[in-house]
Amino acid sequence: MGDEGSQVALERSVIIVGAGSLQNKLLASLIEQRTGYACSTRLADQLNGSLPATSLALIDAAEFAMRMPALCVSVLFESFALINADEHLPLELIVACPGMKGVFFTDSSEDTLVKGIEAIFRGEYWLPRRVLCAHLERTRTVQKPASPAATLLTPKEMETLRLLTTGSSTEHIAFELKVSPHTVKTHIYNLFRKIRVTNRVQAVHWAAQNKIGL
Repeated sequence: MGDEGSQVALERSVIIVGAGSLQNKLLASLIEQRTGYACSTRLADQLNGSLPATSLALIDAAEFAMRMPALCVSVLFESFALINADEHLPLELIVACPGMKGVFFTDSSEDTLVKGIEAIFRGEYWLPRRVLCAHLERTRTVQKPASPAATLLTPKEMETLRLLTTGSSTEHIAFELKVSPHTVKTHIYNLFRKIRVTNRVQAVHWAAQNKIGL
């Protein structure tokens, strides 16, 4: 298990998406030195194919704001985070893109950036407390009895849904369930169909309303 964990760590990489500026190149060098993960810079126009599931994209907030519709549709990796974000970043930008796992502000320290990257690779979210609180207030509802649809979920699908509510990645769910990522994707597809949702955010909302994963 230890060897497998080391191999995964070696395969992990970070890609900074934004202008090929000296600042971003220095940031890439810093991340490599502090985390040990390979880190490179790439222009948004160069995102013409899927990236490995072990890659984390750090998208410059200015680039994200200009190309948001394209990025939300065409970015084919599961996890990305914003860097150089304004502290008044609208909550809608985060909710609209379930793949967004973290936000780093312009004044975030080096230690914060490193800790956040490590947390995201562990399958966690790295979002500001105010964003989480605002999202909770906007989505909190009076709890209802479980929907009949919940009884249609298999034990594996129910466990997959519970893990989705914690923000777990596909790889982390596969590890917890001791199945392949492909099997997890099948579980996710089936449970989405059964509870009639189309993305992870909607599934989490559905689970909260039906007292699943609490």
